Amino acid sequence: MNTKTFAAVALNNKDYPSFGAKLEEAVRWVDFAAKQGADLVVLPEALNLYFGDGDSANMPSLAEAALDDWQNQTRPLIESAVRNQVAVTVPVIVRDEGRLRNCFYLLDKNGKTLGRYDKRCPTPEELDAGVVSGNTPLIEWEGIKIGGAICFDCYFPDVFRHQADAGAQVFIMPSLTPGGDHLKYNALANSTPIVLAYPAYSQIIDVDGRELAGGGYRNETLRFGFGSPVVLATINFDRVVLYANHNQSKIVDLQQTYGKKIAVRFDQPNCLFVVESRSEDLTMNEVMKRFDLISQRDYFRQYASHKARS
Repeated sequence: MNTKTFAAVALNNKDYPSFGAKLEEAVRWVDFAAKQGADLVVLPEALNLYFGDGDSANMPSLAEAALDDWQNQTRPLIESAVRNQVAVTVPVIVRDEGRLRNCFYLLDKNGKTLGRYDKRCPTPEELDAGVVSGNTPLIEWEGIKIGGAICFDCYFPDVFRHQADAGAQVFIMPSLTPGGDHLKYNALANSTPIVLAYPAYSQIIDVDGRELAGGGYRNETLRFGFGSPVVLATINFDRVVLYANHNQSKIVDLQQTYGKKIAVRFDQPNCLFVVESRSEDLTMNEVMKRFDLISQRDYFRQYASHKARS
């Protein structure tokens, strides 16, 4: 068993009087999420675009809003994460070697930068403004390989598939678009959960496309000033998604062998079994080897290879 608790913050997309004011609200909810038991807090896209309503006469261009020294310019947020001993994303537009990037940095609970994800599919408007696409590697965090997506990326399945093939175990997605069924599809197709931070409705989506948690300013109760814009879910990373073929005849024997040390959930419409270790002294690698199981990812990889040889 290997569990981590993720928090997605639906940070209000209103107009703020300054970047500092938006950071102050982000700090407030990082503090809150940490107290609720979060291990990693995800914030929505581009904190330094603080004119959320988009109708301010003084709204800066992306080039004008870009940060040249993001660590110092987001210092209150980083200090909050360290104070609360929680990992955090810092999603910002930066100027890097003269180029604009829409990205997020992942910092561990001690404030160390573990890596950066660059938006792979900037919108046409971003491209016109000089934002360049990136192809950054997966980020390692406490033994977990983290993939990414930002906003418009969610409409391009290859963004997720390539990272899943490289071993991504979870996708972190700061966004200013809701994602909708595209997120459910990409989670299901890649057997990989997605943590979406979006002002109107953040979601944490499981490996079978189910919503584990959701909420945001789409809800009138929150707009009226009640409740928090933070949703949390705990994910066990010691689990495997199995396609029914090859595996289904072994499930009952597997359950009888391990009893309460494992949990099995059958997703009938998608022909999937989700099997997870619920014991500190049992890993899914052991279970897979003993029963000669094959994950959904590997099953379809093998199919593609077999088809190519036919």
